[in-house]
Amino acid sequence: MELKDRIAAVRRAAGLTQEQLGALLGVTRQAVSKWESGQTAPDAATLAALCEQLHVSADYVLLGREPEESQSAGPAYEMPDTCPCCGRKVSGSICPGCGYHVPNYPPRGARYAVTATRPGFVQSAERSEQLVKYCGFTQDEADIAIAHYVDDQSCILLRRGLDDGAAQYIASHLDQDFFDPLIVEDCGEADEELLYKPRAFETPPPAKPQEGIGFWGVVLAVIVALLILSFL
Repeated sequence: MELKDRIAAVRRAAGLTQEQLGALLGVTRQAVSKWESGQTAPDAATLAALCEQLHVSADYVLLGREPEESQSAGPAYEMPDTCPCCGRKVSGSICPGCGYHVPNYPPRGARYAVTATRPGFVQSAERSEQLVKYCGFTQDEADIAIAHYVDDQSCILLRRGLDDGAAQYIASHLDQDFFDPLIVEDCGEADEELLYKPRAFETPPPAKPQEGIGFWGVVLAVIVALLILSFL
């Protein structure tokens, strides 16, 4: 994996688009696109800012290894068979359930938890589905959690024991207005204590949903195709 691939990998692991990463670093989306295609490379200051903002090791981004690794390191790291975010089984690098790009390097640094801090006012199946998809809740657990969150207007714990990338991915894919997700450091405290800890670092911007061309887009595409065929 080259530098361009590692930049793309840590961006995706953080749940950010190229435009969102560019905004964090003060560069354009086009600049990020050129890094990830190998046309250009970020300068030292920008690379340092990238590592700081995404909480990743410079040794990994630059060299593809952690600082403590050596050339004569032991057995190669085996990727987990469960997704760090939703806990579903994975057989490759992308979780089939929540879409998280599972890192191909060992978990590093501190552990984090994601909590919901702003009580919502309307219960919604869509929001409970987010807990099922991204946090590994069962449907019953999600429904109970949302009801408790709305009725009692209290914080709820969404997921714990995460590395920084997984925590940012979950937080960026939840309804920001309803959950107001907060990432806190997880030092092994009881679940209740995590609910009142201060923010460990800024929550990333919400991930933009991938949109298709829609029904009328399909209709237009078919019409254009028929027109082209009529002139052949």
